[in-house]
Amino acid sequence: MIIVTGGAGFIGSAFVWKLNEEGLHDILVADEFGTGHKWRNLSKRRMTYALHKDELLDWLNTKTRSSAIEAIVHMGACSATTEKDVDFLIKNNFNYSAELFQFAARERIPFVYASSAATYGMGEHGYSDDPQIVHKLRPINPYGYSKHLFDQWVLKQREKPPFWAGLKFFNVYGPQEYHKGGQASVVFHAFPQVRDRGTLKLFKSYKEGIAHGDQRRDFVWVKDVVDVMQHFLRAPEGAKSGIYNVGSGTARSFADLGRAVFSAMGKHDARFEWIDMPEDLKNQYQYFTEANLVRLREEGGYTRPFTSLEDGVKEYVTRFLVNQDPFL
Repeated sequence: MIIVTGGAGFIGSAFVWKLNEEGLHDILVADEFGTGHKWRNLSKRRMTYALHKDELLDWLNTKTRSSAIEAIVHMGACSATTEKDVDFLIKNNFNYSAELFQFAARERIPFVYASSAATYGMGEHGYSDDPQIVHKLRPINPYGYSKHLFDQWVLKQREKPPFWAGLKFFNVYGPQEYHKGGQASVVFHAFPQVRDRGTLKLFKSYKEGIAHGDQRRDFVWVKDVVDVMQHFLRAPEGAKSGIYNVGSGTARSFADLGRAVFSAMGKHDARFEWIDMPEDLKNQYQYFTEANLVRLREEGGYTRPFTSLEDGVKEYVTRFLVNQDPFL
């Protein structure tokens, strides 16, 4: 059995899809399903069991079950970069994760978990996943701090799972993010604007030398992300445990992303409207991110190319967003 926490969420449910695609169905999903539509992310999936996340730790500690667990893939977390309740984030993103990691270490179970590019803060020290510089990073929001805290804690543990990987996701976009509201990708929010108004709203730049729309991020297609996850789940020979960046390796501007959406929708005259950034974002806004993939390639052993922004956006728009059933 493979346990996927956050398995009804964006990346978690996409990973369950990936497992099903490879013929794997003995899966336990743990999540907060709530009263919304997140359950639809799993409506086509084959799996063995579903639990509320708060029941998982007790379930795991039923000793007779641990021998049947092949791996734990921990995607569950509060991922809102605007969340201000630090106590809530520490409880959900640090303490819960630490208990799962300790269980995996004790029971000798491979463990893959979600970290975040938010740990890099403003990028003062670049975007290298070298473990020697982790202590230098300074996240700029509570979410990034909670993820950074767990990364640091993991690196200090003497007892670890037989194989483990922490994955620093950059700006992931693609199907299964529909429940995320304001935290969903710009591609998701751009689609109805371009369809209905023919104009895309993007934030103004407030940084000297960076034009409106030229803020740059590392946008990465969700199918590439789950392929990296599956790579580490197999713990290939020669791959080292550690924390790894997961991005495309190329920073692209929000204007580039907007043009890709217009093009995917058959509109070749991209029109933008520059809007004010909310005050609470101005001091915690990343103007540039770009995953350094050297360790992922050399120490993680992942060699496949990443999907270009234009190709990923085209597939997202034409195979999912325009369809009545947009789910994997």
